[in-house]
Amino acid sequence: MQEPLPVSGRLPTQLKVKYGPVDLLGRFFLWADTAARDRGVTLFFASLKDLIEANRGNSDSWRPLVPAFDEALGGVTPEAAFVLIGRNKDGEVVATQAARIYDWPETSLKDEATSLRMFYADPDAAFARGDRCEITAPIAEKITGRVVFSGGIWYRRDFRGKDLGTILPRISRAYAFTRWNSDFTTGMLGDGVIAGGLAERAGYTKIELGCIKLVASPLGEMRCGLAWMQTDELLADLAAIMDRANVPVIGPRIAEEANH
Repeated sequence: MQEPLPVSGRLPTQLKVKYGPVDLLGRFFLWADTAARDRGVTLFFASLKDLIEANRGNSDSWRPLVPAFDEALGGVTPEAAFVLIGRNKDGEVVATQAARIYDWPETSLKDEATSLRMFYADPDAAFARGDRCEITAPIAEKITGRVVFSGGIWYRRDFRGKDLGTILPRISRAYAFTRWNSDFTTGMLGDGVIAGGLAERAGYTKIELGCIKLVASPLGEMRCGLAWMQTDELLADLAAIMDRANVPVIGPRIAEEANH
């Protein structure tokens, strides 16, 4: 039986390194949690319902969620996704990040996205509404296996410019990998967001602009770019972050704490 995903509690007490190098991942998670707190943000695991409530409560600065993260529309289960929420000193939600795992051993990102199976529990009903997804990036046919879709990214206006975009996406990628032993991490980001440098700050090594046209209820229509990263690149990025941050090698006691 698969272990339940954490749905509440401070980040360091909930993380468990299942796959990947314990030393590197343990050091990174402790550094990332501290880096967020230094910026006035305390990170917690939350539920998909919490993510939807945060999205609806901040509609003035946040578009509706991609239906892949909506249990009713997307058919996502708590076992196949997790949500990170950052709160300020007053307990207000100021940042979010989510991830969902797909297992595509005999299909691909392109097949699953264009068929709308990636986004909806009932793709036929979505097509009948006029929803659709077009992908022109050739790499989409090669993204297969255990694929993480990263999304639900939002920072409250007064917490933008605090470099949270270098922290939360990396926590999400690293935790998704150590939880699910993922082969790829992917993200669909608006062209304007990519032009603003978020994908690069988040550490993505490969980005293709304007290759996705998505019409999805209730999100609406948007032109997106595709960002993707394989596991070796993910770990190399974390190692580079640790080198730049000059984080010492993790000791046995800290490693044990990072695994609980």
